[in-house]
Amino acid sequence: MSAETSYNIDQPTKYIQDNKPSLVSDQREAFNKITQAVFNGSGGIFFLDAPGGTGKTFLFNLLLAKIRLTNRIALAVTLSGIAATLLTGGRTAHSAFKLPLNLASAEASTCNIARGTGKAKVLQECQLIVWDESTMFHKAALEALDRTLQDLQHNDKTMGGVTLVLAGDFQQTLPVIPHVPKADELQACLKASYI
Repeated sequence: MSAETSYNIDQPTKYIQDNKPSLVSDQREAFNKITQAVFNGSGGIFFLDAPGGTGKTFLFNLLLAKIRLTNRIALAVTLSGIAATLLTGGRTAHSAFKLPLNLASAEASTCNIARGTGKAKVLQECQLIVWDESTMFHKAALEALDRTLQDLQHNDKTMGGVTLVLAGDFQQTLPVIPHVPKADELQACLKASYI
């Protein structure tokens, strides 16, 4: 049994009952749209562009609890280990997806996950990915995950049909690429991705 499927069902139930009433209208709208996309299998990409302290982590933890309550796999990833501790079951994106370290220089890279492995099985069954601090990643990280999920899910839809929730603040730190012109830094930004 993997960590992604071994949640005590009583904990998410109580967490949702205690905290869902505290959602403000924008959070409630996002919560409903995202859970609907997961439950009806339509997938899609959602982006929450908001500064720190506006309740993104609160919303993410409710989403994770709701999806896990129904025995579905939901992954929570972020850039730093510190931020990952704030998300229930959170990990760094590099750890969860085995992202290549040379993202900036590799053409059409994929995640270092082989078919038939435990990580591949988790990604094949995953229905929701919450990716916080996504604005700090090089766009190639997201594109590598897209190619990997399409391959593992045998689905040509974006992210292989998995619902993806990205979050961050474009007013904070963007991807850092040393010794390149500003135009190259902007081209590495998430906004420049085909996704």
